[in-house]
Amino acid sequence: MGATFLATQAVAEPRPRVGAIRWDAWHGELSDVGKAVERTLSPPQYHFRLPWFAQVNPDGTASIRGDAPGVFEQEIAYARQADLDYWAFVLYPETDPLSLPLLRFLELEASARQGLKFCAIVEWARFGGPQGFRPWVKRLVGYFRHPAHLRVMGGRPLLYLLAHEEEHFLRQWSSVGAFSEVVRSLRQEGKQAGVGNPYIVVMHFSPQRAAEIRSSLGADAISAYAFPGGSAKGAPFAEALETMRRKWGEMARLAPTVPLVSWGWDPRPRIDNPVPWHHRPALLYYETFTPEECAQALKEALDFVSAHPEACPANAVIAYAWNEFDEGGWLCPTRSAEGQPDTRRVEAVGQLLRSYQPPGGQ
Repeated sequence: MGATFLATQAVAEPRPRVGAIRWDAWHGELSDVGKAVERTLSPPQYHFRLPWFAQVNPDGTASIRGDAPGVFEQEIAYARQADLDYWAFVLYPETDPLSLPLLRFLELEASARQGLKFCAIVEWARFGGPQGFRPWVKRLVGYFRHPAHLRVMGGRPLLYLLAHEEEHFLRQWSSVGAFSEVVRSLRQEGKQAGVGNPYIVVMHFSPQRAAEIRSSLGADAISAYAFPGGSAKGAPFAEALETMRRKWGEMARLAPTVPLVSWGWDPRPRIDNPVPWHHRPALLYYETFTPEECAQALKEALDFVSAHPEACPANAVIAYAWNEFDEGGWLCPTRSAEGQPDTRRVEAVGQLLRSYQPPGGQ
């Protein structure tokens, strides 16, 4: 009788995989980008957004060196304290300092990664046009082989395709549909290498445009990189949460989706000290989320996935972000006024994820 009872029990679906976006500009003088984000966070009103490993110099300016020994390993420890499943690294050429954390992750022993997985976010213009995309395909397939690469849908490598700045992209490709050659190549090369058919998720700020691009390319699902918005005086968390709910619903009606959970949006540091790679953003922002609000937003995303399995077949979410400190979304601990790591967001998210049960769960 005991065996019969066990055989009839429903197998609980594991909670959705939770990942966070990494944008790794936090290396100071190693690049112009690194120096620019030191400037954006040097005004004293933004010091609370400095990463935990930053220093405030006697003149009040910030020094941010995430490439210092031991920093990355401690970031992994914080990510696991938050019970994150994976990081999604925004990809740059491997010779670019913005690739240093990814390369460090790839070379670590399995024990040092502490079970943390990874995947890539690739801007579609990175592929460089019909004559230049194959080295990027080869690089990605190499990542798919890595034992720490995140897999979904029964073993498919997860890949995010950031389809923004379409005007620049169309100077490389004759049309959006022409880029389907890259998607076909990724699938073919992945299968031939024995690493599987990648699960390709189109990221776009517009759900409608994401769905159109997905259809044109033959991709698998849609998502977003961030949810910009708010007001000129700072909108409350409730408005940000309502935006998330609306976007999740729009995406789910249009295509399979990996919901994006936002942990903030406030680009005022880049308005006060513009960065060279972007136009000055609009003065729209949300009030800084509390740790409890970060956890609440994530819980609602998990609940959405659990309630809509047919729309969210990858059983995953992606969060903005691990370390977009000067743009307004972060989970990575920041530097407290006393110069110590402020781990309250990590603690709140970790407590949620370790105890999470879907609605109606036991």
